[in-house]
Amino acid sequence: MSTLLTADAVRRSMINCSKGDAKRMTVVDAVVGTDLEAVEFAGWQDPRMPQRAYLVSLHDGVVTGVLLRPAAGGGARRTAMCALCRTTHSDGAVTLYTAPKAGAAGREGNSVGTYVCTDLACPATTRLERKPGASVTPDLGLPVDERVAGLRVRVDGLLAAIHGREDAARRPA
Repeated sequence: MSTLLTADAVRRSMINCSKGDAKRMTVVDAVVGTDLEAVEFAGWQDPRMPQRAYLVSLHDGVVTGVLLRPAAGGGARRTAMCALCRTTHSDGAVTLYTAPKAGAAGREGNSVGTYVCTDLACPATTRLERKPGASVTPDLGLPVDERVAGLRVRVDGLLAAIHGREDAARRPA
């Protein structure tokens, strides 16, 4: 069975933004048709609103989307590791993304933050032996299926934290 994304399904899946924000989001062509049974998530930066990015995944069997915002400010480019795919980049290609929590907690200003590959290409990166420009990942010695399983657990933990189920998010990775 496959779960193919449509622009409408992506908009309906958003758990941490208003319906108006979801309606205004740009769902890029590369996301439409993505099979969430085949990849851990689809992620992209909004080409019309550069301070917005999105991640959509199957979470607890339901298509779940979240709004991400890159942290404000610049600073020196330095080596950092993506918390999802565990790829270490030395070229500033990892961004601290924050996501408002879903529901009342998000409306009160609560958020979740984590370091993620700026291009949100973690599913592809996890399946490669080494991404150009990336350092060796801690998981590189593991078989691809184990790396993919680890990415799935970490994505589920992030979505659980945004959804407000922190106990689920604290599962060991």
